[in-house]
Amino acid sequence: MKTVYVVTMWSGGRPAKKWKADNVPEVLANGTGVSFISMATRLRVTVVGSISIEEYESGKEETEMGFGPSTAPESPADIERLY
Repeated sequence: MKTVYVVTMWSGGRPAKKWKADNVPEVLANGTGVSFISMATRLRVTVVGSISIEEYESGKEETEMGFGPSTAPESPADIERLY
């Protein structure tokens, strides 16, 4: 399992924009925001203002629910797998 950080920028008490990051976001030197590498674009993002950071473990839901390659249903005999 892999840890994913979700950074949310807030505006007017509502979430305005969300990003996902692989590593823990770094607090800026002046303490008013954070900087991180976006998972989607692989670019450095700096957010200043009202933000929140949540930590999740990706793949946890699949593990707890029992989903995954070992529990996949068998393919019918008349269907050939291409991969």
